[in-house]
Amino acid sequence: MWACLKFVPLPAVLAGLVMPAQAVLAREAPSAAERFSIGTSGSVCEAQGVNMGEARASIYERKWMILCRDIARPVGTAFALRGSDPLQRAASAREEALDCTISGSVAIESAGNVTATNCRGRSTGLKWTVYSQTAAGTTYVVEGLAGYDSALRLAMANLLADQAVVGTVDVVSLGTSDPIAIARARAAVSDVDTLIGQGYRGNSAGAYAEAAELFAAAPSLLSGNASENEAKLHELKINRALQLSNLGAFDQAERLFDEARAVPTRDPVQLRLGRNFEAIDALNRGDLGAIPTILDRAMPPLVAPAADFADGSLRIDNSTAAGINAGNGADLAGVLGQETRLSPTERALILDAQAAQLRGTAQRLQGDTAGARASFNRAYADAMRVRNGRVVSIMRLRSQILSELALAYEAENRFGDAEGALQQAIELVEKQYPESASVNAARARLAGFLYRQGRKAEAAGIYRSITQNVAGNRGALVGMANMMQPYFDLLTSDAGQQQNAADLFLAAQLVERPGAADTLAQLSRQLEGGDSRSSDLFRQSLSLNREVERNRMRIVQAEANGDAAALADAQDRQKRLLDTQLQIMNSLADFPQYRAVANRYVTLDELRGTLQPGEAYLKLVQLGGAAYAVYVSPSTARGWRIEKSAQELGDLVADLRDSISVTVNGVRSTYPFDVDAALALNDTLLGPVAGEMPGVKHLVFEPDGALLQLPVNLLTADREGVAAYHRRVDAGGDEFDFTHIDWLGRDRAISTALSAASFRDARQVPASKATLSYLGLGQNAPLGPVTALPTRSVAGGSAEVGCDWPIAAWNSPISANELQAASGIFGRSSSDLMTGPGFTDTAIMTRPDLSAFRIVHFATHGLVTAPRDGCPARPALLTSYGDNQSDGLLTFGEIFNLTLDADLVILSACDTAGQASLEATLEAGVTTGGGQALDGLVRAFIAAGGRQVIASHWPAPDDYNATQRLFSGFFSDAGVRVGDALLHAQRGLMDDPATSHPFYWAGFAIVGDGARPLPSH
Repeated sequence: MWACLKFVPLPAVLAGLVMPAQAVLAREAPSAAERFSIGTSGSVCEAQGVNMGEARASIYERKWMILCRDIARPVGTAFALRGSDPLQRAASAREEALDCTISGSVAIESAGNVTATNCRGRSTGLKWTVYSQTAAGTTYVVEGLAGYDSALRLAMANLLADQAVVGTVDVVSLGTSDPIAIARARAAVSDVDTLIGQGYRGNSAGAYAEAAELFAAAPSLLSGNASENEAKLHELKINRALQLSNLGAFDQAERLFDEARAVPTRDPVQLRLGRNFEAIDALNRGDLGAIPTILDRAMPPLVAPAADFADGSLRIDNSTAAGINAGNGADLAGVLGQETRLSPTERALILDAQAAQLRGTAQRLQGDTAGARASFNRAYADAMRVRNGRVVSIMRLRSQILSELALAYEAENRFGDAEGALQQAIELVEKQYPESASVNAARARLAGFLYRQGRKAEAAGIYRSITQNVAGNRGALVGMANMMQPYFDLLTSDAGQQQNAADLFLAAQLVERPGAADTLAQLSRQLEGGDSRSSDLFRQSLSLNREVERNRMRIVQAEANGDAAALADAQDRQKRLLDTQLQIMNSLADFPQYRAVANRYVTLDELRGTLQPGEAYLKLVQLGGAAYAVYVSPSTARGWRIEKSAQELGDLVADLRDSISVTVNGVRSTYPFDVDAALALNDTLLGPVAGEMPGVKHLVFEPDGALLQLPVNLLTADREGVAAYHRRVDAGGDEFDFTHIDWLGRDRAISTALSAASFRDARQVPASKATLSYLGLGQNAPLGPVTALPTRSVAGGSAEVGCDWPIAAWNSPISANELQAASGIFGRSSSDLMTGPGFTDTAIMTRPDLSAFRIVHFATHGLVTAPRDGCPARPALLTSYGDNQSDGLLTFGEIFNLTLDADLVILSACDTAGQASLEATLEAGVTTGGGQALDGLVRAFIAAGGRQVIASHWPAPDDYNATQRLFSGFFSDAGVRVGDALLHAQRGLMDDPATSHPFYWAGFAIVGDGARPLPSH
């Protein structure tokens, strides 16, 4: 049961507690706030304080950037200026020169009459408005894009009134509820303390993409004396370490924890935070014995808040004074013990309470339920000591303590106490975070308890409502998938029942691999920050999602208050919002970039309607140590729990991979294929539907877990063929001759699906309108005998020392023979090649006619692992070096932004859909512990406009001209279905004893719909 803890990282629980507060001036602070919201609660805009720098005329001069959620850049600027020529000094701070007309006076509510000037950007031509007014010796200037005039006016009203002014912000588009864009803008104007704090808050709210953006931006803002940044460096390292631990990269996490311990900080909050994170890491690793040692470490003593003397003076300790004078301490109000923010002492006390909870978890897992219960009670009491528990940001912590306490009660057969604690945990998070992931997680814990008590109908009802809630909000079971495992067991115990099969299919779609979740978040950030029509619609959809949820809460409140008029108004508004939302979603569905990132689900009946006679869909899903399958055909739907555990499946896959292609000390080797493992894995996966397989001519396979690393076309149910092979080998026959085995992929086409929705889209999307047939790209130009790369080559722009790819990667180009052969089939007038020095990343990105080709074919190295341990992994295709803007890599993000209109993209490269390191999970979409780049490079090409992608599971073989022969045969079948064309080409290699080993024919997988026609010549 401990494994589920890794998906509930406690940094999210601590948001707002260990959060470094925003720095403020220690004395003579300006009357206006450092940051203020613009508009009503939950406003779409805010003003973020910016340091004016050394050139400011006095300490009273302030500058704010005005940030709105529908645009990834500031929309305006505000100033509070004293001294001479304030308007001229404000103008000198602009990034763009303005051409302005004569000014006039306008009235602004809550601000009175102010001066308004209409301007236009000299370089952009955008309309601009400048408001100014002088009050009490200070001139206030607010200027920005005219389309955001309501935000500019409210900003001026805030400043002149020196208090929050409520109003409505009407902007040029509907905006976005997800704060990624505003986070990106904050990163350009904020200090590292603010970013770290906002990252925690985003994590607490479930805005994980925003938190990732903020934490990623924070290190680049560290500057000055290293000793001044010790606490920040420590916090960034341990956060990264815990993230890696939660992904299962324990070696890398250990290295970062070691580095964090070497940082010479004595900050009591940071050291407690690191202690707790290391204890969570030990829980993730299952090393329960290490937890007491970690938690028993000596911690710096706590410092009490400042105290008042009788004469009204204030006494502070030296540490607090140093923090204030350094300008990077906690918020002044928190340091002085005021009620507006938590003091460092309070945060440390809460971290100690969390440590008691972690100790109790370890005790419970080791069977010491009495000791665990005592630890949980102490943890809860310690948390409640801080302001009598009236701390919003520890509601999740209190809820988790109660949930853990319930498990201890359950172990002691105190079932009533256990259920009561679980109900109380739900009530805590429901009040503060209604309809959130935290509520669903708390309810899932209760459902699990009911399931174990035999109250399966009650448990099933709660589980079903959770899945319906998540699906209705187009979410995923991120962080709580393992808690849903009893629901899968319930549904598969009688999956022949139609409703159970439908419920199982929906629940299975909601489980999202950690790597895939991160990939989707990164692609969503790119789409949300773009300037295309799809980006604009995407931002509008996010804004509507937010407003739909807010209005839903208005409905709930009106129902609770018995306010019939308010209820009718809210319900009418909800209908209009949902109608608008539907229209935008329908428009977004036309854009491949949106289809690549959206959480969309199909019902069992919808999938059945998509399938044609002779087709079947097989979906795998892995939860904890178990794996489940759902099989759907036009006439059949059933699900089952796979008999072998996830570990046993992984062992079988590893045996098969090791007999196909394994590299040891840089040497790639192929061994006789393990046909017995292929037979065993086939029986394990397909045994329950073995009787239906003969009638299936097109199998659509959606893999998970270890099966991400293996194409299923090399499985076999041919027991007689396997036995005959062994007899031939025993008699001295060729152990590499597999010509007489009936493979799963010999008589049926097989497609791979990213999801059921992506398969449906691949089937429904219109064919390419491109006028040319074929574009081949590959055979990069070698660098030759050089000792340094022309530019840094870490995909993603990282400048980490020692993280360049080795020069040898460029000095072993893949031959362009297969590209030249394919081009010859299509003819010179309808095809083109980019090879050698012309095959650069910059040339590809700037080529204006990429969308003119129906087939785009890469034959180059696919880089989906990190260059070496400790370096970031950024999936990319290796290219030639070009100009100074080239880094020799076509990266994951660059692929996403290409404009294709291709019926087919072919990645004939090393491991473009094959095995990768754990670090590659971050962008390659790889399952924990290694997997494939299926959700990385492949998803990026689909987002760029590729209908189908053919990608390789292992290095494309050159022996016996196998790959060239495969694609020559494939393209010769133009006009037939893609799956059939690949099947025919593969069968030609299967029937040749020299290439009958699956290494030569099985590695290429069709991702999409193999029933679509292959483009004609």
